[in-house]
Amino acid sequence: MKNAAKDHPLLLCLCLAYLLLFISYLDLSKFWFTYTAAMTLLMILSILIEHPDSQKQPLRNLLLYGSLSGALMYGITWTASKWLPLLYPPLQIQLEDLYRLLSPASAWQYAVLILLIIPGEEIFWRGFVQRRIHGHITTIPSVLLAALLYTLPLVFSGNLLLVLAGIGGGLLWGTLYAWKKNLQMVIISHLLFDLLLLAVFPLQ
Repeated sequence: MKNAAKDHPLLLCLCLAYLLLFISYLDLSKFWFTYTAAMTLLMILSILIEHPDSQKQPLRNLLLYGSLSGALMYGITWTASKWLPLLYPPLQIQLEDLYRLLSPASAWQYAVLILLIIPGEEIFWRGFVQRRIHGHITTIPSVLLAALLYTLPLVFSGNLLLVLAGIGGGLLWGTLYAWKKNLQMVIISHLLFDLLLLAVFPLQ
């Protein structure tokens, strides 16, 4: 753990990520522009510094595990969206706010979500952050710490549901990456989850 605290490229990139994501949530009217730019920059830095690699997997495995885990993440989110507002009614308003923030409203937003944002998030948070942490500590603590670091900037949104979704996604995709060590599989999982959540079967 002490070695991870001395990993200067990791620490500098995390500080930059938190600054950029804070700016993204600061003015939600420009969110799609600022967040896309932030994740694109972080993805490029990750590739230049770490050059994330993936263990080769058969196409069948990529689609199978990617699809199953993405559907599982959606199922967990759907269940939580039905029960949590019953326990705490203000969460229903937060769900509506979340869709106003995250739902793509035009073709270019769907394009950047698929081509830049989702790959950028996985390359940075799993392929760079989690991979470097795992170079200093064992698998389970590295997944937990990477999930925490992934979730922290979501606090800037002020939306509890987004934070909870970040915890779930960080743990699931972090576990999948630690298990299969394949970024393409994790990207497929994340992509399917987002498309189910935002376009195919919205929660509201």
